[in-house]
Amino acid sequence: MRTFVSVVLPLVWPAVAAGSVFTFSLSLGDYITVQIVGGKTQLIGNLVYSNVTLNLPLAAALGTVPVTVIVVHLLAVRRSGALRSL
Repeated sequence: MRTFVSVVLPLVWPAVAAGSVFTFSLSLGDYITVQIVGGKTQLIGNLVYSNVTLNLPLAAALGTVPVTVIVVHLLAVRRSGALRSL
């Protein structure tokens, strides 16, 4: 465990941070995919997509949630310095 924390984790951290940035930024616009794939779960994407025609201001307000999450994530990754070594 000590070897993992002191050797492996510092070497892998930049790749994990970059991979999480790519994953979150690509999934930011997937509002309709959940509905196409199936399932009756209420995710934020389903709520935004269903409210676009009914209540546009509510859909816009709900759409800011994923944008805020990705901005906070990007700021945290940038502050940690993980993107500097890429």
